[in-house]
Amino acid sequence: MFLGLSWYFILMDFYLYSFFGWIYECSFCSLKEHKLINRGFLIGPLLPLYGFGGTIVYVFLRPLAPHPSLLYLGGMLLATAIEYFTSWGMEKLFHAQWWDYSQDPYNYEGRIALVPSMFWGFLSLLAFDFLQPAVTSIIDRIPQQTGVLLLVIITAVAALDLIYTVITTLNFRSQLENLYHIRDELVAQLSEERFSSLRQIIFSRLHTQNERAEGFLKHLEELKAAHSGEDSRLAEIEQRFKEYRERHISFQKKNPFLGNKRIMQAFPTLKFIPQAAHKAGHKRMAVRLKDFLLQATDKEHSES
Repeated sequence: MFLGLSWYFILMDFYLYSFFGWIYECSFCSLKEHKLINRGFLIGPLLPLYGFGGTIVYVFLRPLAPHPSLLYLGGMLLATAIEYFTSWGMEKLFHAQWWDYSQDPYNYEGRIALVPSMFWGFLSLLAFDFLQPAVTSIIDRIPQQTGVLLLVIITAVAALDLIYTVITTLNFRSQLENLYHIRDELVAQLSEERFSSLRQIIFSRLHTQNERAEGFLKHLEELKAAHSGEDSRLAEIEQRFKEYRERHISFQKKNPFLGNKRIMQAFPTLKFIPQAAHKAGHKRMAVRLKDFLLQATDKEHSES
C-alpha cells in the first residue's frame, strides 16, 4: 500500500493513463498534420509522461479534491515539475531537447511554459471529475488475478519496447552527429568567397531537397568549367556533397514506424546538441532538427 492505495491499483492507473494519453496525443497531432502520427518516446501505445502525470496527481492530490482552486494549482505545479525533469533527464541521456516551448510566452529554458502548465491544471480538474472515475471503473471491472497477469505482460512488453527504443534512439543520435560533422566539413571546404553561392544553396529553405541538390551540382559544374585548373579541389567538394546528400536521404528514409522517421514525426520541435557544443557546455547551440534537415513543409515551400 502507498498513501492508502494498493500498488496493483497504482500500476493499473499508470498504464491506463499512459494509454489514454497516447490516444489523445496521436489523435490531436494526426488531425493537425492530416496524417497518422505515432506520438511519444515508445513505439507501443503508451505515453509514460501522461501515465506518471495522471497517476502522481491523483495519488498525491486526493486531499485537495474538495477544493477545485487548490487542486488546479497543485495539478499545474506537480505536472509542470514532472514535465521539466523529464525534459532535463532525456536531454542528459540523449543530448537532445525533445520538445521546445521557446516560442511560447513565459517559458523557462524551452522545457516548460505558462500555457501548457495551465493546461495541466485544467487536465487535473478533468481527471478528478471524469477521467479517474472512468479509470477506476475499468480497474474494478477486471478480476484482480487477470489484472495481475495483464500487468506482468504489459510491463514485460513495455520493458522490451523501452530497451529497443533507447538503442534505436542512441543510433539515431549517432547518425545525426555524423551527418552534422559531414556538413561542417563541407561548409569548411566552401569557406572561400567564390563558393558563397554554394553555401547559400546548402542553407536555403526556398527549395526542396532535390532542387537544392540539383542547383548545387549545376553550379558546381559551372565552376568546373570556369576553373578547369582546379578540378581536384572542386572534385573533393563534389564528392563530399554527394556523400552528405546520400546520408541525408538515408537518414530520413528509415522505417516510419520503427526508425528515424517515426522519431522526427513524433517530436517535430526536437533540438539536438552537437557533441562539440555539449562538451563545451554551450547548450544555446542546440540545433532544431527540422531546420538542420531543411524539412520545409509543402505550405512553407509554397509560401517561400
